[in-house]
Amino acid sequence: MEEDNSLKILEQTATEYCSFDDKMTFIRLGSGSGEQLLNKTHGTLKIEGLVILLVTKGSLSLTYNFTEYKIDAPSVIALPPDAIIDVKPENLDNIESYILRFMPAFLQEINLSFSVISNKNFIKQESPVLEISERSSNLLRRYFFLISTAMSDQENMLVTKHILSSLVSALFYQILLLVYKSIDAPTSISSMGPGRRSYVRDFLKLVHLNYTHERSVSFYASKLFISPKYLSLLVKEATGRSAAYWIDQFVINEAKNMLRYSGKNIQQVAYALNFSNQSSFGKYFKHLTGMSPTEFQKS
Repeated sequence: MEEDNSLKILEQTATEYCSFDDKMTFIRLGSGSGEQLLNKTHGTLKIEGLVILLVTKGSLSLTYNFTEYKIDAPSVIALPPDAIIDVKPENLDNIESYILRFMPAFLQEINLSFSVISNKNFIKQESPVLEISERSSNLLRRYFFLISTAMSDQENMLVTKHILSSLVSALFYQILLLVYKSIDAPTSISSMGPGRRSYVRDFLKLVHLNYTHERSVSFYASKLFISPKYLSLLVKEATGRSAAYWIDQFVINEAKNMLRYSGKNIQQVAYALNFSNQSSFGKYFKHLTGMSPTEFQKS
């Protein structure tokens, strides 16, 4: 399924559809849209650019990266550029969902911390799906409608672009905030005492604020006034991963997104992430991803 064809079919089947300068697309799929989409695509979609999908009604199953995900409303899903997804046919007529698609050129022009466009969240790290409350779903839906309203006003493209940049930045940060709140969702962390749980939450918040220049567990432990060993124990108990793992995840996700979207060269990315030189950054990147920064950019 070619990307252009997928977009055309989405436009044909959508309850609402609008785009801005070929860099952003808003799509609303209401009741009945799902069955039409399935008939035209046979369930396979390929969409260029980053995709944010908000499911507000019903449930669906989709396969991405050879893994099947069951998505029950309300949920929000982030999919990276050029993702190929296979949608299962069950209950598609009952689905109501909203899609925002962003081209890399648009993301490069937003003053946005690139870590927020990662498709991983910090606890359910293997899934692009974030389950949210009905209240949060209504809040995100308002963001989607504000963005679509701004997109439809194209009398002054420059002003509209600035409005969209602000709204999209706010949406991404709002989703990031929901990710932080999900740490309190029923997982192993919820069985911890409130003091121990707060250490883990505060650690993740501190990493988000400081990972571009601090990568040592001892730095974060000192900020929390506990030992590195105790911090590692708490984080491992709560998430099943080490404190060092989460620091590396923040750094490597930022590195990937900067390499792909920021327009910076490898040396500039290395310095932006406080590596002493391009060589040390390259070794770090290859150790965690299995490929060099150059190979990643070409992939």
